[in-house]
Amino acid sequence: MNDSNIIEESYKRDGYVIIDDFLFTDVVDELHDLAVNYDDVDDKYDDYHSINFTNEKFPFEILPDVINAIHVTFPLLHPLEFDRGWAFVCDNQGSGVTPHADPASLNVNLWVTKNECVDDFTQNGLLIYDKQRPDDWTYDQYNSDAEGIKEYLKETNAKARYIPYNYNRIVIFNSKYFHKTNGVSMLEGKQNRRVNYTFMFK
Repeated sequence: MNDSNIIEESYKRDGYVIIDDFLFTDVVDELHDLAVNYDDVDDKYDDYHSINFTNEKFPFEILPDVINAIHVTFPLLHPLEFDRGWAFVCDNQGSGVTPHADPASLNVNLWVTKNECVDDFTQNGLLIYDKQRPDDWTYDQYNSDAEGIKEYLKETNAKARYIPYNYNRIVIFNSKYFHKTNGVSMLEGKQNRRVNYTFMFK
């Protein structure tokens, strides 16, 4: 069985797949440095901010090549087109992104902060629940209503699958699954801030 088959089997079984060390480290480091040093913030949250991009607007020249490399490499993505994405730059300590689902087919999540920047390795990863957003929920319900989502996950006995943080790790998963950060705990200093890129394909 080749790598593509393994990836597709893993996705069919679990609804997600993990790929490590896909990009050259100099590319990953550039993505990190660009994000932590970029001042044009799009959305500000309690303990992180986003840098958003679409096919019409890329804040960093390197992004189209990265997106193309991801798109052409993984057959899961071949029937889909890149829609939009963002970089989340987190405070060194915080809760991170609350539980939500996204309006796409597949999410590609990429972590670009070096492992030696991590303070607590039990945090900084991703929880993907085994429950998808209900078909009759509105975008605001499944993407922004954190309390409503938490209640739904509790009522449905949702199980969280834990993806540990790792530098240069890609996670491809079904966008309909509820997911969240399991806390952020990085060492002090701007260059240690946790940065993840999300690329959404529809």
